[in-house]
Amino acid sequence: MILGLFYHVGLIYGINNDWRVYSEENNYLISVTSDFIHLFRMEAFYLISGFFFMLVYNKNRPLFLLDRVFRALVPLVFCGLIINHVMNYYSYNRTYNLNSYEYFIEGQWLGHLWFLGNLIVYFLVTTFLSRQILATRSLTRNMLLFLLLVITPVLSILGIFVSKITYSETLVFINFSNLFYYYSYFVVGCFCYRNKEVFLAILNMKTFLYSLSIFMLLFFTTHLEVITGMTLVKLINYLSVGSLTLAMMSLMYYIGNSSSKIIRDFSGSSYTIYILHQPLIVLFSVFLFEKIYLPGFIEYALLICLVFFVSHNFHIHLVNEHRILKLLFNGVLPSKKVQHANPESKT
Repeated sequence: MILGLFYHVGLIYGINNDWRVYSEENNYLISVTSDFIHLFRMEAFYLISGFFFMLVYNKNRPLFLLDRVFRALVPLVFCGLIINHVMNYYSYNRTYNLNSYEYFIEGQWLGHLWFLGNLIVYFLVTTFLSRQILATRSLTRNMLLFLLLVITPVLSILGIFVSKITYSETLVFINFSNLFYYYSYFVVGCFCYRNKEVFLAILNMKTFLYSLSIFMLLFFTTHLEVITGMTLVKLINYLSVGSLTLAMMSLMYYIGNSSSKIIRDFSGSSYTIYILHQPLIVLFSVFLFEKIYLPGFIEYALLICLVFFVSHNFHIHLVNEHRILKLLFNGVLPSKKVQHANPESKT
């Protein structure tokens, strides 16, 4: 979730950007970095979300589904309609009629929170499949690798096809094209929890190098002269996402799999950081960084640090300390049973 900060700030300083705000200080390296993050970030997020969804489901907590839905719905409605309203007003590279019927019905108010609407649908649908998922037989290491590297991206491609022949637009709070595309990653995340020991065992540096090699092979294949046609290139690119997602998850698990106050703080505040990062990026860009003139890479680094510092401290000192803010920004219901839930289960 915190990678979203690096990605969206990068869109301001990237080449040929058309984001909400932009800078004349463009940097090619920043553009490449943002494009790379975009290749795997949401796929990894939904896979991890499915893993933790099944983890919490397996604990048989009372009001499980209500808790999951509130975690997504309350921040979606509150922040989408109020905080995003301010962000959209100052997004000079976007045209919004903030008082129009289309602004609400077509989901323009969602902004970067579209993923929460899709999560709500996933929670509702997958709850009815969870018992069957937990009852499936255990997978071997090679079977799980095949599921992650091949089956998941193939199913995501089928999701794209389904959205093309049904409905691919955004309606109120559901982005249907992304809804069909990402569900394979979410439900495979559920299967990863069912095979938790095997899944965690494969998240290592060997898998990182192996999966990254597969991604690079597929990536460079699309640049061969024998590969022609945009449809074939797109198919290969979608297939390569599974290997890159597994590679980056293996790397991050290797780095972050330790008992650390810093990692706990990052994990605990990541939801709030993601909720606030885009509005803060837009506001700091308009009111501060447009008035100073620094090299693009320096502005990029300063903006990331400033947004992270403000949103992280907002979570630590305000959201964590007040029940109403914890409800509005993290969807945590004001009851002891929910408040003591595993902080990793927020998504």
